[in-house]
Amino acid sequence: MALGDGARDYIDRKKAGLYALLLNWAGQLEGYAKQHAPWTDRTGHARQGLHAGVEDRGDEFVLYLSHGVEYGIWLEMAHNGKYAIVGPTVDAHISRIRKTVIDYWRD
Repeated sequence: MALGDGARDYIDRKKAGLYALLLNWAGQLEGYAKQHAPWTDRTGHARQGLHAGVEDRGDEFVLYLSHGVEYGIWLEMAHNGKYAIVGPTVDAHISRIRKTVIDYWRD
C-alpha cells in the first residue's frame, strides 16, 4: 500500500456514503412534492412525473427535483408567479439537507 492509498480509500468511501445520503433525500423530496403539489390532477401524470435524484458529476453531486411532463413549468408558475411545488419543497428541506451533509463530513 502506497502512502496516501488509505486516504484515497477513505474519501472514496465517504463519497459513496454521501451519494447514498443524497439518494435518501431525493426520495424524501419526491414524496413530499407529490403529496403537497397544489394543482388539481386531471390525469395524474404531472404528479406522477415529479421526480428527484442525484447526479454524480465527478467532483460534485447534484441533488435535483423536477417535473417529468412538458407542461410542468406552467403548473409551477401558475400560482401568482411563485413556484407551486419545486421551490417550496426545496425551501422546506434545504436547512436539514445542509445539516446532514455537514454532519456526515464531520465524522
